[in-house]
Amino acid sequence: MAAALPAQPRRRAPRLAGDARRAQIVAAACTFFADNGFSGPTRDLAASIGVTQALLYRYFDRKTDLIDAVFAEVFRDHWAEGAIETLKSTANLPMVERTSAVYEGMVSRMTCTATRLLFRAGLDNYPGPIFASANRCWPIWTAMLDEWRREEGLPSLAKRPMLEGERALMLSFHNAMVMIRVREHVFHAQRVLSDAEEIRQVAETHDAGIREVLHKLHDVGAQDARSLPAADETQAAA
Repeated sequence: MAAALPAQPRRRAPRLAGDARRAQIVAAACTFFADNGFSGPTRDLAASIGVTQALLYRYFDRKTDLIDAVFAEVFRDHWAEGAIETLKSTANLPMVERTSAVYEGMVSRMTCTATRLLFRAGLDNYPGPIFASANRCWPIWTAMLDEWRREEGLPSLAKRPMLEGERALMLSFHNAMVMIRVREHVFHAQRVLSDAEEIRQVAETHDAGIREVLHKLHDVGAQDARSLPAADETQAAA
């Protein structure tokens, strides 16, 4: 009978000061939860770092506190930052060019980890980060909608609040852009087009449809639920 192999000692992480250890845990948790979902056991996370599970809970009272810290780190440099400035700086260009420029900046910031974590949040019924991310995007969505309204000779948002159908339009447009990263980092689909080419194609497709639908939504004779005012900003964003 073969002799049993000696147990392998647990890999131990080097000693770190408090702030450095917390940062290490959060960085490791970003990758761990992106790969395993938020139901992944914290003992496995601790083992991947080389620390005890008890040490994790010295820095985070609950697992949800650690998850909150993960999203705070992932969204510290959120992809919507600078988007309004990009839209304003391209004011002399057609909307296809302007929205393409906006999303070239945004999509470039959608890392593999951030994309997978946001997807996991939806699958694991953890809606907080989704609402938070949508609210960060809300200003650029309303700014783009206002520009489309202006070009189509429709009332500004200051004069007529966003309609439910317009909220759906902006979410559909944004989701089509986000799918560029989801197909790459979640579905692992082979890509042929570059980011710029895909973004331009999405922008061209939606620009034409958005303009047509806007006129239908603003038709004073329309009796359509989509023509009702959208919910308040927090609810409308998600």
